Amino acid sequence: MKTKQMKNQEGEKEKQMRQSNMNERKVKEGKMKILREHGITLVALVVTIIIMLILAGIVLRMAIGENGLFEMSKKSTNKYKEAEANESREMGKAGNEISNIIESLTPPAPIDASEMATSPKKYYGQYVNYGVDLNGDEDYTNDWRLFYVGGSDENDSDDVKGRIYLIAADYVPMENSTLKGAMGNGTSKAMMKPATSSGYETLSANWPSAPAYQELTGLKTDPTKLFMHEGYDLSRNKTVENSRCVSILLNTDNWSGFVNKEYYGEVAIGGPTVEMWCKAWNAVVDEEDGFRKIFPNGNGTSGYYVGVDATQTSTYGYYITSSGSAFNTTEKDTIAKNYNVFFPHTENTSVTANGATGNCYGYWLASPSAGTTTNVMLVNYNGGVNYGNYSYTNGYGLRPVVCLQSGVKLQKNTAKSDDTKTVYDIVK
Repeated sequence: MKTKQMKNQEGEKEKQMRQSNMNERKVKEGKMKILREHGITLVALVVTIIIMLILAGIVLRMAIGENGLFEMSKKSTNKYKEAEANESREMGKAGNEISNIIESLTPPAPIDASEMATSPKKYYGQYVNYGVDLNGDEDYTNDWRLFYVGGSDENDSDDVKGRIYLIAADYVPMENSTLKGAMGNGTSKAMMKPATSSGYETLSANWPSAPAYQELTGLKTDPTKLFMHEGYDLSRNKTVENSRCVSILLNTDNWSGFVNKEYYGEVAIGGPTVEMWCKAWNAVVDEEDGFRKIFPNGNGTSGYYVGVDATQTSTYGYYITSSGSAFNTTEKDTIAKNYNVFFPHTENTSVTANGATGNCYGYWLASPSAGTTTNVMLVNYNGGVNYGNYSYTNGYGLRPVVCLQSGVKLQKNTAKSDDTKTVYDIVK
């Protein structure tokens, strides 16, 4: 039999075992609890990260997408700049309009010949409101251009100094009634006629035969002095054919229809003389544009030489290009932009001039050529100051020149001037 002491010992062991089991159970339960809690925390962390990534993607799309904040901000900035530029343009236009209004209320001061003579590049080629209509539109502001001002060359004579010369802005159509009267067309004394080659009869003219010489010394105004034809004396060769032809162009009585006294016209001839043409060209030509100056020499037996200087005695024709040949494409563009008062066209076919369309090689100069007794000086469309037979069936155009009365001035017409051209009125 177990003693009481032994029973007590066994009971104590059993109690200790129960306590140990209980402690183990509590430890296990604690571990399980910790595991459960940690697991939930990790899941929550993963879920949170995923949600944050999704939100970040949304935010990025909103910020940098096609219609995102950055793009919208950029577009807004561009629109602001565009609006600012438009506002600036409109303000500029408004400023110009205000300036034009102020200018129209306070007309520019008239410009005298001496001022224009010192700044030929600024004024040569500008349109002048002169009352002879060449194209039938009843608008006098597009028919005539400033060609030369006496005093632009230091060697100009007293007869020329202070004078203002206008030239027809383009070839005058053969159907122009004033031109027909000057040429004697429709009368028994026809001196010049439209060219006979097909396509050239609209804008070109020639002398079918050499007319009788017309005396110039008996005229009210001596055209040889006023229009610079003193280098060669026509009167010494009255029987020579080209002198007889040129006398038609220099006889101011023939061209009186182009003189409008109300617009201060004084006298006119059928085209510029070679001396005047060369002086006008030399006054404005810029050699950096690829062109060169040209000089006449009237010591030829039958007329003028032209060349690199005034001592030439062998060149009857001369290209104003530095290459000494016809215009190339670049030179044509420069001529059209800066020198079209001298070369209104750089092509000879399908030319439109003063409302008429036809073929034309250039225009006649009122000077005989030293080449042969049948040659008259001319300006060729391709850059040559040349010569041609007076009866050439293709012919050349006519651009009359008007000398204004002494003492007149030019005043800018602000109402008729715009970005494409400047128009001047003649005042006294």
